[in-house]
Amino acid sequence: MNTIKTEVYTILEDAIRAAVAAGELAISEVPTIPFSPTKTPEHGDIATPIALGLAKQARMAPRNIAEIIRKHIDPAAHPIIRKIDIAGAGFINIHLSDNWLYDTLQTIAAMQAAYGSSDKGAGKRVQIEFVSANPTGPLNIVSGRAAAVGDTLVNLLNAVGYEAIREFYVNDAGGQVERLGESIDVRYRQVLGEEGLEIPEGGYQGEYLTEFAQTIVETDGDSHLQLEKDKRVALFRDKGIAHILSQQRASLERFKVDFDVWTSEQAIRNSGKPEEIMQTFREKSYLYEAEGATWFRMSDFGDDKDCVVIRQNGEYTYFVPDAAYHRDKFDRGFNTVIDLFGPDHQGHISRLKNFVKALGLPDDWLEISIIQQVNLVDAEGNRLDMSKRRGQFFTLDALIDELAETVGEEFAVDVARYFFLMRANNTHLDFNMELALTHASENPVFYIQYAHARCCSIFEQGGEHGIVAKPIEEVSLQQLNEPIEHELIRKLAEFPSIVLLSAETREAHRVPHYLHELAGIFHPYYNQHRVLDSEDLEKTYARLILVQSVQTVLKNGLTLLGISAPESM
Repeated sequence: MNTIKTEVYTILEDAIRAAVAAGELAISEVPTIPFSPTKTPEHGDIATPIALGLAKQARMAPRNIAEIIRKHIDPAAHPIIRKIDIAGAGFINIHLSDNWLYDTLQTIAAMQAAYGSSDKGAGKRVQIEFVSANPTGPLNIVSGRAAAVGDTLVNLLNAVGYEAIREFYVNDAGGQVERLGESIDVRYRQVLGEEGLEIPEGGYQGEYLTEFAQTIVETDGDSHLQLEKDKRVALFRDKGIAHILSQQRASLERFKVDFDVWTSEQAIRNSGKPEEIMQTFREKSYLYEAEGATWFRMSDFGDDKDCVVIRQNGEYTYFVPDAAYHRDKFDRGFNTVIDLFGPDHQGHISRLKNFVKALGLPDDWLEISIIQQVNLVDAEGNRLDMSKRRGQFFTLDALIDELAETVGEEFAVDVARYFFLMRANNTHLDFNMELALTHASENPVFYIQYAHARCCSIFEQGGEHGIVAKPIEEVSLQQLNEPIEHELIRKLAEFPSIVLLSAETREAHRVPHYLHELAGIFHPYYNQHRVLDSEDLEKTYARLILVQSVQTVLKNGLTLLGISAPESM
């Protein structure tokens, strides 16, 4: 479709230039010609409002301009165009010849699993950092949403020619992991029978730490009580980080997310990079001392107030290792870096970008998006704060467990990933548990998967009756002349554009929407039209090519989303 639009663009541009040369249009230059989707096939395949855009410059009614442009297009010289209509105030509706529809099927048959891909990225390196949850507890459902979005964006970018990787930044340094060690210490001593203990302020209350402390006692007994408290807390901190990080890795693996790189904050701190960037900031006069602390002149970059980078006790605030980490990303040669932050990091965006700017890195090098809050809701939109069987319902694993009880383990991850991806990531997501637990076509992910399974079943039934698809070169595609067949092919032709647009705009939700629309055309086609007809094999072979194309696109799209494409359901 992109190729076709390029050809139509040139035809329209040439027509406008011809009208100007003939003195029929008084314009100084030809502006960019926009295209807009047509409402129905009756309105053509491609529409443009260019006549409305030229009206002011040409001092002429848009409809008159549209008629002039149409006059300078000879359909006989451009076989791609069947006819041109003028609609409304001056929209130019272009009806393409049927050949492009059949060419689309030829392209899908030739490219197969590669259909939808392109080389737009030209091998440019992109790093996407996502999830990066503190190693202080299980992954929550917002982290699950971030995992689904980040993983899909990497798939999309790689599909259109970028070299994209997944990276998890392990926040294994700083105050939060010290409080983790202190919290485990309390739980350990409580398990051993010590009373009157409380979790320190800012510590972690979760039952998971009591369970972990119990495993330490079962393995090591009370031997750690012999250590001085500071050493014991440090030991529990390191044990806790390793244990929780292992659990997070397992949760992500279950969720079909495999990170290419795991980077440790402590390693960044130990690398000397924080000291290097602080020296850079000093040389650029971005730092000053006040109130016993070191401050960064954030106000130099338009921020409301400056921020502390070294506390009174000499410890870095988290801004410094974060800035050093991004300098490390740049040094590794990434052309673009994309950070997906949780909803509680909104205020961190401008500051991090200012640090990156202060380091002299390109303004457009760092992109930051917020993965918004997830609410589990019932069919009426009421929040579900509790699970009847499990108590508080907040972890990614608990969500998958809950889904698996109804739809099975093999589909639980598919459902979770689809529901996390079906809304733009910068909007709040209401995760409809009742719908997600519905093992029927009302569930949108099953609706799409059923379409793929139906495609597979057609070929299985054909084989049982001795009807096997022929190579596309041996098939008369002109047999595909039903309006819904043309509608299906038009939708199939959109797929590469959807993939590219989703990758370039970082909007993964476009793909599930597209797949649902495609399934929404295929299901009625399947119900209303007989594909396998032993009395009309010529039409049967053509329809098998169409079904094969739908099957390919559904599978390619689901694969990009990290969702399975079952052959039977």
